[in-house]
Amino acid sequence: MFKGARKDYMKQIASELNLEVNEKNTLWDIIELIKNSEPYRENSESVKEIADLVTEERKRHEQSQVEIEKLKLELEVAKAQAEIKNTSCEGESQDSLETLIKSVRTLTVKLPTKQENWVFFFSSLERAFSTKNVPEKYKAEILLNLLGERASNVITYIKDDDLSDYLKVKDIVLREFQPTPSSCLENFRKATRNHNETYMMFASRLITNFDYYLKLRDVSDFESLKQLIVSDKLHQTLDRETASFISVRESDK
Repeated sequence: MFKGARKDYMKQIASELNLEVNEKNTLWDIIELIKNSEPYRENSESVKEIADLVTEERKRHEQSQVEIEKLKLELEVAKAQAEIKNTSCEGESQDSLETLIKSVRTLTVKLPTKQENWVFFFSSLERAFSTKNVPEKYKAEILLNLLGERASNVITYIKDDDLSDYLKVKDIVLREFQPTPSSCLENFRKATRNHNETYMMFASRLITNFDYYLKLRDVSDFESLKQLIVSDKLHQTLDRETASFISVRESDK
């Protein structure tokens, strides 16, 4: 019932069951609180129905928010395009935003479908920025355009004043879509070469993804790398229940 559940969902379910939850409770704590509650022990099916109702209500609310944010993004795009038009006469750039978007899109790998590929996507995007000499003020707008519908997930968590700041938008994207360290390592281990990918490209993607895993684990020197390798090996020897518990605690941080 609770597989893949989000912490805010579980807090709302606990609230519906009149269970007290404080800010220090982790996702795992809330799940255990619900499972040990009297309503759950007496009639778990009723609790499941409550969980389904909460989930449906959340989906409707999120869909409504997506539509609002899409309109907001369209207004921001229109505003940015108007500003670009007003400054074009200054001769700062001969390329229009639309031309830059097309050029950068051509030089950038496709939008990731897997979490572990977002870092490689940004590596490719920033090489395209450098190749086309994209002005800093256009980078965030180009990124939002490339994100398409996913941009609505980004602008929900960013201030209006920061929408033109590429680094802040990038940070939001990575936090929104990045995998946990454990899933990042698992994805690295299971990675295979795509049919249209050369071995050099595959190696580059592996290096980028592994570098990102080390970043998530705060590894910056050889000693910490050794400790990480040993730690990962120990994690592989754990029983499934203990390993799952550790993974839940990691994702809740």
